[in-house]
Amino acid sequence: MQIPAISGAAFRQLLLITLLTITLIWNFQPSPKSIPTFSDDCQLSLAESDNFICESNAVWNERKNGFHIQDKENMMKRKTFFFFLDNWERNFHCSNTRRLGMCEGGKWVCDLYRLKSRHNCLVYSAGSNGEFTFEIEMKKAMPHCEIHTFDKDLHSCPNNSCIFHKIKLGDGINSAYSKNWTTIVHELNHTNRLIDILKIDIEGDEYSFFPLIFNSAKSSFPRQILVEVHPSDRNGIHAFFERLRSNNYVIFSKEQNLLAGQHFFEYGFLKLNPRFFIQSS
Repeated sequence: MQIPAISGAAFRQLLLITLLTITLIWNFQPSPKSIPTFSDDCQLSLAESDNFICESNAVWNERKNGFHIQDKENMMKRKTFFFFLDNWERNFHCSNTRRLGMCEGGKWVCDLYRLKSRHNCLVYSAGSNGEFTFEIEMKKAMPHCEIHTFDKDLHSCPNNSCIFHKIKLGDGINSAYSKNWTTIVHELNHTNRLIDILKIDIEGDEYSFFPLIFNSAKSSFPRQILVEVHPSDRNGIHAFFERLRSNNYVIFSKEQNLLAGQHFFEYGFLKLNPRFFIQSS
């Protein structure tokens, strides 16, 4: 079969089309430098998250930039009628948040899958009032996690989902069955263990109890705190959030409790290394 001859003009036109096609394909290819991957070095994120998060420097630095922008907004402390409408918004985004539990017992958890590598995983749940959907779903998702539930009334953990303690979280002085944070951690022999999650709903007592946590040994500070914040005076609420902020917690979740009303909000906090909060010039 004879191949038809191509004229010089036709050849040049074909060559030009070919070069243009190659150029377009090349320009639309994603640049490895512009799209970070999880295979990149993650030493920065590991150091600044206390070995919790491993992601590329580019992604981590974007999270930090977003934090600093929103953190400035949070510190404006706006005087709106609905306090939480314009105050204390999320300033950190986890790569994967998951809600465990139903209704008021449910809480958002930051990057739950990372607990798979935590063979000594430890979870505290306080103020369940007999509602165990959080514990049940946590145990189902992370069977290896050790879960301790605390409440002032006597209840029983269903299906061995947790270990129950009839204890009211407090100062250990002013009410029956009350124990402070340091005593609880010590009596359970958890002084040398990281508490991965503290899920807590103690009906407004968070304002008096959290200072007790942060006056204890820093090694006992939970990595994640999932808490319902109840109505109080503006200065008291601001002081609550500022205490968490000064102890290196970021806000990764904010959700209104629609059953309780417009002044009740569920928050998720994640503790990071102090280095994360240093803003580069």
